[in-house]
Parts: sequence; structure tokens; C-alpha cells
Amino acid sequence: MRRLGLYWKPVMVTLVFLLGFAAFLHSGMIIGEPSERVLKSLYYALALFFLGGMDIGLPGAPSTPVTILLWILYFVAPVFTAGFVYDFIQKKLLGRIPRGLKGHTILCGLGRNGHLIFELIRETFPRGHKLVVIEKSETNPYLAAVRKDPHAWLIQNDFSRLPVLEAARIKRAQRIIFSTNLDLDNLNALMELKSHGPAIPGQSVHCHLGDLEMLDNLQQTLFREEAYKKVHVFNGYQCATRQLYQMLKTGAFLGTEGTVFILFGYGRFAHMLFSHICADPNRGVADEIIIVTQKMASGYDLERMPPGSVREGMAAPCRIHPPLFMDMHHPAAWAQVDQMLEGNTRPVLAFLCRDNDVANLDLAISIKLKGPESLKKATFICRMYAETVGELNDMLDHRLTPNQTRDVILFPLQAELKRAFATEIFGGMP
Repeated sequence: MRRLGLYWKPVMVTLVFLLGFAAFLHSGMIIGEPSERVLKSLYYALALFFLGGMDIGLPGAPSTPVTILLWILYFVAPVFTAGFVYDFIQKKLLGRIPRGLKGHTILCGLGRNGHLIFELIRETFPRGHKLVVIEKSETNPYLAAVRKDPHAWLIQNDFSRLPVLEAARIKRAQRIIFSTNLDLDNLNALMELKSHGPAIPGQSVHCHLGDLEMLDNLQQTLFREEAYKKVHVFNGYQCATRQLYQMLKTGAFLGTEGTVFILFGYGRFAHMLFSHICADPNRGVADEIIIVTQKMASGYDLERMPPGSVREGMAAPCRIHPPLFMDMHHPAAWAQVDQMLEGNTRPVLAFLCRDNDVANLDLAISIKLKGPESLKKATFICRMYAETVGELNDMLDHRLTPNQTRDVILFPLQAELKRAFATEIFGGMP
């Protein structure tokens, strides 16, 4: 459907042109030899868009289907022409970035991260602060907010290309933020930026990197070079999951005799949680990590992860079970986990980590209602991105008893990511 949205105007213009050609050919307005009538019909159909039919005369009374169609096309074709002219003026003339623009912020990428950072920019800086947003997707749902902003310019292109960055006036920008979850795109753009030469004094560059292993390697190599020493690398998921883990530690959710951590789903969010658990010096051999995932998330090869070596040269502080590749909604997966928990008396924390709020909540409710006793007693932490956490809480209250609901925690990831970005990029919430 999104691809259809991109091409509906050209398709409609083509349809109007073809209908106009056919209608003129059979209207009786054109006389002469067949070849002459075909050529004139083509010209007349084209003239509808540019002259609105002024030089070709008007059709007769709308008494036949052909003349009725022609009258409709006489009105519809100029409307499409006016639309294209309006878009050209908006994008090419009014949307042109001033050559003298300086002291502005450049935001590269307008995905989930970029949209939250866009909101923070508007909440943190004065109302008239100039902003340039670079986003190549024409179907991005957040573009409307940028277009409505009188102090923002939108460049719909690939920010990893130097000419695109130059169009955003990178030399005179006060702040440049590469926000996407595509680490290689962010790094390529960063290298293009640094190859461009010196910028204004005090310019800050912020680069989002989600791959912790890549970040560790780059901190030993690239970011030690003089040109990259002042680049601020941030990771919103790492900050947000660190906040979650600290909340669990301070909230007495972890047992003094060890804790069992179950990760349902394994992607970026779960990987960050996994790294925080393993990096905690208070974790020991009495702690266990169980991973249940339906398929391997791109970039996280758990089967190649050496049990007990999360950091180079260091043993994992807790026991890591081989991951279970099963449908986590199926009772068979719950039974497998139940076997691992046989005889367990430690607290069990089950993290529902998938990028699907409703599926996470549905899994928590299903296990609470129909799962084995060892899992029913667990505390469930559901990763929720949407802002409708309050409505989802109501859903919990209607399907579970108060005692069951007490053990289900909805973690508002979007709000925590925004707080993390505010701290990492702007030094705190406005």
C-alpha cells in the first residue's frame, strides 16, 4: 500500500491522459484522416493539462457519455497540473535552505529515534531554533510534523552522501545528530562529515551506534583518531535498559540467593538487557539466564555466543542456558522452561522483549492464565513502545485478577528512550 501511495499521482495523470485521448478520438470534435485524428487527439489530451482546453474549444452539450467524460476531464486535468506546480513551489522554492543558515541543528534520520529527538529539540531549544531534517523515505509517518514546523527544513535524500550533508550547511551547523538504527549508515555519514574539513568552533557531533561489539572495537581504533575524539556516541536502548535493570535492582526484585532471568524474544532490547545482567558484578553462579526466541534476530547469533564469555577474556558471572528456538506462545515452550525451573525457589523475572506491544502483553496474560505454576509465579516485565500504556493497563485489569496484575509490569520504552536521548544528547530533560 505504501508503494501505491508513492505512484498514485503519475498513475492518475496517465489515466486522465489516456481517457482524454480516447474521448477526443470518438467525440466528433476532430475531423480528417485517421492518422491526423490520432495525432490531434494526442495533442488535445496533452493540452488539457497545460492550457485547460483554452486553444481547442469546449465539447458540446453533455448529452452523450463521451461528452460527459470530456467535461469531467476538462476540470480534472488542470487540477493535477496545479498540484504539481504547488509541490514544486513548496519543495524547490519555499523549501530551499538559505545559504547563510548557521547555528542550526541537523537531524539525520526520522525513524523512531529521530522522531523522539525531533520532539526533544523543539522542547529544549527556543521556538525559533533552526532545524534541518534529512530523511529519504517518502512514506515516513513523521514527515508531516517537520513540514508543519515553520523553522524546519526537510531534505528527502540519503544523509550518508556528502552532497546531501553539504546541502544542509554542515560547516555552519551547531549540532549534527545521526540517529538511525543503521549503524553502518551512521558511520559512513560520520566519515563523510569528517572528510569535509573543519566546521565552526564548538560544533558537536552525535552518532547513534546500537551494536555494542562494534562500538567496543571502534573505541579502540577509529574514535582514538584526532578527528573523531570529540564525536559523542550514544545508544538509547542501552540507556533505557540500564534504567530498567537499575529499577529492578533497587526495587528488591532480585533474590539474595540468585535470580532466574527469562528473555522471551531476542533482538536489540533483549541483547542490551543481557549485557547489563552479565556485566553486573553482583551476579553469580546462582543466577541463570534462559532465552526463548522463535527466530534469530539479525546480528545476534546466539548459537555462536560462547557460554560464559560475554566480554573478551572474562567468564560470564551466571549460568547461560542454550537458547530455546520455539514458538513462545505454545505450551510446549512453557513446558521446556518449566523443566528448567524444576525445584527452583529463586525469584523468576520474565522479560517480554519483542517489538510488538500487543503480542508481549498477550503472552504475559496467556502464561498467567494457562501456563505452568513455575511461570505463573514469575514477575513479567513487558516492553511497551506505544504511548498507550495506560490503555494496556486497563486491558490487564479486565483479563487478570488484581493479584495476577500485580506481577505484570509495563515498561514504557518510548518514554525511557526519550529520557535517555535527553540525557545523552542534551544533558537532561527540558
